[in-house]
Parts: sequence; structure tokens; C-alpha cells
Amino acid sequence: MHFAVHQNIADNLINAYNGAEPLANYLKKYFAANKKHGSKDRKNITALCYAHFRNTVTQFPLAKEISPEIDVNVFVASHQQQPLLFVRIRPWQKDTVIAKLKASAIEFEKIGEEALSFVNTTAIQDVLDINKEVVIQDLSSQAIASLLKHIPAQEGKPMMVWDACAASGGKTILLFDYLSNINIHISDIRSSILINAEKRLQEAGIRPASVQEIDLTMPFEIKKQFDVVFADVPCSGSGTWGRTPEQLAFFNQAQLDKYTKLQSTIVRNIIPTIAMGGYLIFATCSVYKAENENNIEAILATGQFKLIEQNYFKGYTQKADTLFGALLQRVA
Repeated sequence: MHFAVHQNIADNLINAYNGAEPLANYLKKYFAANKKHGSKDRKNITALCYAHFRNTVTQFPLAKEISPEIDVNVFVASHQQQPLLFVRIRPWQKDTVIAKLKASAIEFEKIGEEALSFVNTTAIQDVLDINKEVVIQDLSSQAIASLLKHIPAQEGKPMMVWDACAASGGKTILLFDYLSNINIHISDIRSSILINAEKRLQEAGIRPASVQEIDLTMPFEIKKQFDVVFADVPCSGSGTWGRTPEQLAFFNQAQLDKYTKLQSTIVRNIIPTIAMGGYLIFATCSVYKAENENNIEAILATGQFKLIEQNYFKGYTQKADTLFGALLQRVA
């Protein structure tokens, strides 16, 4: 009986949804306006809505634009399953974290030395000190750290590092944990996001050297060049649509073109901020070649950089996201 009622509500919500905002926001507004739904109702209705997009969309948007580095069939099939929840154990917290999880009888899987996976709905915040002990971070986002091994540690004077598109601050914490002796600066175009990021960094015990609201699409004053610039640029998010499957039904070529133009502008404005011999980390959570390899080719075409390494971090066989990352060094 309850299932039929929930299915009917979900069907009505799906029919009225037009993709103009994230499905999560759309459902949040509905539940806020309809207090009659209890927590179990909300959970079931939400699951039905997400299942609709996972199970009814048979073609991935702009599949021909996907990088040849991606196994398209396996990648597309992975969207039938909800990705897992991943955390990264912060330095010197491993024994504490594992002991807490075992004491609470929470099921988890250890991946490598620092990553743990959980069922997506696991309330790890009830057991672990988020940001201080662990960082909630997708497995492929954690793998970006493999690029940082090429950046030599700097003795004496701290290395100047800029997380140019800081968002929630997860990769800022990653930079802090993997690069020694740094001053880290963060920026984003959204002031509300920066407030949240600064709070998260405080919880992680990190005090950024500066926090600035910057529109990277506009030319801006450069007071000092950086040794490392991390540009996790705005993108289609196509490597994360396992978490937002509504995009499978609504993404189109015009949106992809908008993102590639935006990325080109951001890269052009960021390049002058990188010191000679300094490094650019370019990243997206996209599988489209136009947002990844094409951008790296354009950067190399300036004659100012050499490519150290570029990779797709393929999470589609591990119930994780798929990301792209590249490390370049300024040489001219």
C-alpha cells in the first residue's frame, strides 16, 4: 500500500521536474512544503525518483564526445548503481579511525592505505570526527594526490599554493596533507561556498593564508605568482552523474559548449599567476575529451608548459566517480 502511494508521488514529481535545478534541491523544496511526509516516506520517495533516472535513460548524453580513454560500455552501465560513500583517513589518524569504526560495528571496506568505503547512507558523522580524522572525499578525488608526488618539497621558504576553485575545500585539505611546508590560498566565485570551506578548513586544523572571492572569468590583479596552482575547473560533472543521474536526461551539447568556453577563459586568466618552474594542476570531474585532453593541448600549445602527467581516475568499476587530472610545469 505504502509503495503504491510513494510511487504515485514520485511519478508526479518526476513529471513536473524539468532539470532546471539539481534533483536533490527540487526534492528538498517539495518536502519542505509538504511536512506530512515522515523520514521513511522521504527516503522511499527520493529513492524512487533517483531510480527512475538510473533505470530509464538508455543512452548517455553525447556519448561520442567521451574520451577514448574511457571504456564507454562499462562506464555507462555503472550508472545503474548508486556510488559508495568514501572517506580519506588524514595523516596520523589511521589507528584512531579504525578503532572507532570497529567499536561501533559499522561495516566498511579498506582500499589501499588511506581510503575507506561505506554504504552511501552510513552515518559516519556519528562516529568519526569529520575533517579532523577523515575527509569525505570520493575515491577518484583522493587519487589526484598521485600527481602531487611529482612536486618536490621546498626547503626553507614555504611554497605558495593557490586552490583557485576551492568549492567545499576537500582538495584544499588534500593539498595541505600531501605537500609539505606550504602557504595555502583559496578562492571561489561564491561567497557562501567560501564561508563553508573556511569552516571546514578550521575543523581540519588548517588556516589558509588568504580567502578571496574571485571571478576567474575576468582579468584580475596578480600581486605575487604561485609555485602551485590547483584549478579544479567548473565542468559538466559527467564523471559524477552516478550521484546525480537526472543529468542523464537533461544534459545537451549547448551545455557542454558553455563549459568548454568557460574553462578556456579560466585557464587563460590563471596562466600568468604561475611562477616560472611552478606547477599547474588542472582537474575536472568530466569524461568528455573537450573538457580534458583538449584543454591540456591548448595549454601546451602556448609553449609555456610541459606536461608531467595526465590521467583519468576511473571509478566506474569501484562504485566511485571518474575524474581527469593533469600536472603541468611552467617552463617558458
